Amino acid sequence: MIIGLGSDIAEISRIANTLDRYGDRFVQRCFTPLERKKSEGRANRAASYAKRFAAKEACAKALGTGLSHGVYWRDMGVVNLPSGKPTLQLKGGAR
Repeated sequence: MIIGLGSDIAEISRIANTLDRYGDRFVQRCFTPLERKKSEGRANRAASYAKRFAAKEACAKALGTGLSHGVYWRDMGVVNLPSGKPTLQLKGGAR
């Protein structure tokens, strides 16, 4: 059953600039510890963070709340199934 649909894109250069400008403050605010570990281990960390950022924005749209009404960035985490397929793990206000 589909309860909501959302889509989003994130420009890698914009995320790279945000990482350069705000660094750890941005990463700590928006990403779960697992997401940070996975993205920091990638050759192109900005691209990894951009994919996760876009997925979270799309999820917030699908929830119908955006990032308000008690839904925070870290309430949504991009995780991989054993097959490698990405999916979202929701907690807190995103549930």
